[in-house]
Amino acid sequence: MVTVDDITGFFLDHSSEGRKVTKYDFKGVPVIESWVGLCKNGRVIIKGRIHNHEKYTQGVKINTSSVTGYFSEKGRVYVTTKNSIYELGNPLNEVELLINIPEFQDPKKVTVWN
Repeated sequence: MVTVDDITGFFLDHSSEGRKVTKYDFKGVPVIESWVGLCKNGRVIIKGRIHNHEKYTQGVKINTSSVTGYFSEKGRVYVTTKNSIYELGNPLNEVELLINIPEFQDPKKVTVWN
């Protein structure tokens, strides 16, 4: 079972500031920015602002369905759900989290990156 800590640790270990664009990159994959990993009803989801998605307006807030896996390629980190793949952009920072905490959940259950 995937946990929020698994995704967090993997992101920190495999994400690169200088993400390289190569022929192996997943072109057209939606990117979730200002994201946070949450455990909801025993399953891990990602909540954030979606970009590069054909169905959603740029920057609209979304919740993914349950995360089923994750991997990295050339300094980029991706999460998979049953039917989708997303690139994880920059995570939600501490200041944004404090401002938006009621929108997320109990602060004891949220993982913060900085």
